[in-house]
Amino acid sequence: MIKYAVFIISLFVAHNLSGQEVAFTVAVTADTLYIGNPLGVKYTIENKQGDFEPPSFEGFDIIGGPNVSNQMSMINGDVTQSASYEYFLMPLSIGPHKIDAANLKSGDGTWSSDEVYLIVVDNPDGIQQNYTRYNSKSTMKVLDQSIEMTKEDSLRMKLRKIKSTRI
Repeated sequence: MIKYAVFIISLFVAHNLSGQEVAFTVAVTADTLYIGNPLGVKYTIENKQGDFEPPSFEGFDIIGGPNVSNQMSMINGDVTQSASYEYFLMPLSIGPHKIDAANLKSGDGTWSSDEVYLIVVDNPDGIQQNYTRYNSKSTMKVLDQSIEMTKEDSLRMKLRKIKSTRI
């Protein structure tokens, strides 16, 4: 009897999830970072299940993660589900960096997040940045720093800021 009830509930949840919009977002703790400070990167997948494949995080050491969080809610018959994968990274060099897209493989295809573009600057004073919120824009302004970037890198960063949304 219990198996039958679990089966019916599973069908109900699967049916309600099938109509929900799928979202795959990425958020970072900063888009400008002093060298020697960690960067938080959080991938969130809404209303889709599958195998999460993180990017290689080239140019960074992984110092924490993945921290995985799953959430499911049912309100007035509407079921929503999300999974988050959080990483803490340490940049290895100064300059512009790109974090490739993460992927989610499921039975009906592959979903991809956006790429992340950020700048790592010199830190002669050993400043420690403490970010507790994830957003697409850094609240810290870096003054008196000259960074050489190609026009393509600059354009990509501007486009990323336009497309990004706050989590």
